[in-house]
Amino acid sequence: MDKNIETNLKDWVKANYKQYATGWTWERSEGNFPDVFNDGYDCATAWAAYDIGTILGMELEEPERSDEEDDY
Repeated sequence: MDKNIETNLKDWVKANYKQYATGWTWERSEGNFPDVFNDGYDCATAWAAYDIGTILGMELEEPERSDEEDDY
């Protein structure tokens, strides 16, 4: 992989991986519905950053898991 691309990807992961956001569910924004979209976006972005960081071999804090994930 081109070193410039790898560096840019790692920088993106560092900027976008928010471990605490990986456990957010719709219930977090219940009663404050304007936040539902933003929370979902932040959660999905955090998960994407985690997955990309894992592929790149970065050491990242384990993501939070919601109780809902146990149902699947």
